[in-house]
Amino acid sequence: MDDFLVALEQTTLGQFIHTSSSLLGFPAVLTMHTFGLCFIFGANAIVSMRLLGIAPGIPLQPLRRLFPFMWLGLGLTIVSGFALAIAAATTRLLNPILIFKLVVIIVASPLMFRMQKKVFNKALASDETTVPPGAREMAAGQLILWLVVMVAGRLIAYSATILGEGY
Repeated sequence: MDDFLVALEQTTLGQFIHTSSSLLGFPAVLTMHTFGLCFIFGANAIVSMRLLGIAPGIPLQPLRRLFPFMWLGLGLTIVSGFALAIAAATTRLLNPILIFKLVVIIVASPLMFRMQKKVFNKALASDETTVPPGAREMAAGQLILWLVVMVAGRLIAYSATILGEGY
């Protein structure tokens, strides 16, 4: 396993991100990661808060147009997150905080898909004012899960302090 992680770090992409002093290296990838999270959480927060009853005057059906931004954000986050991880694979890919973050993403992504399909594609097709059953729970789950993802991501930067010098 250690040889594989070292090999990942030694890839052209891993070395470029890890050692580049230009703005195209680590800063660009980290910025892309941040924009991805903004798309996911920002659009999700708008949809979820509306489903939870905030701003009930806003029609629900137009909010379905925010889902492509959520999926774009997830794609940006996955691609840039992978790039950030391979740049320091020997420490990051074994980091329990990163592993926890990935597990939460694995739970949050299908929930986001389910909310899109069951709430916005089916349930709201005929009635644009009533929040379908289960939608509030999905919305609360989305807010919590993506917030946890963002907090865990920030904690990765402080892992050596939190988990000890091995990270």
